[in-house]
Amino acid sequence: MGKPISQDEFNDLLRTFERSAFRLETRERYALGYERDDFQRFLDGRPTPPPLVGWWQPWLEQIARFVREGKTIARVRVLAEPPTDYQRWEVWAARWHAQAGENIRYMPRSTAERIGLPLDHDWWLLDDERLTVIRYNDADEIASKELITDPGIVAPYRTWRDLAVRNATPAGEIAAA
Repeated sequence: MGKPISQDEFNDLLRTFERSAFRLETRERYALGYERDDFQRFLDGRPTPPPLVGWWQPWLEQIARFVREGKTIARVRVLAEPPTDYQRWEVWAARWHAQAGENIRYMPRSTAERIGLPLDHDWWLLDDERLTVIRYNDADEIASKELITDPGIVAPYRTWRDLAVRNATPAGEIAAA
């Protein structure tokens, strides 16, 4: 279907998109080793703001740079009902992403299922032409990334992106609730 890519190749794709980057996040949790301590601090009631976290700060700076360059970056996160602890942490942190210029929206899983979004993998759509499908293992760790450029395969993802954005609630409204 597509070409397997490494994390470094994916990072290059994300750094070099020209107009737009969109991600659909479908999972209830992610097991990314570099996040573990900061997530635990959140659970312990003493979270560190993302701009003060060594691994998070470069991402926020990159978002701000994209926006200054006239690029858009957005994502829709599918929430469990009720949200998991990990998802609550993401909602808490969304305001810093918004300050950097990222448009994050949320959607209940029941809505995502009702409107027919693919929920068995996460994905990034870059410039409406390049799709990176991200698959996870049972331990919530990244199992693989695949780059797809076939227009026939990419086309439905543009439709799903538009559908997700139309049916999701902006992060600011979720955080205020």
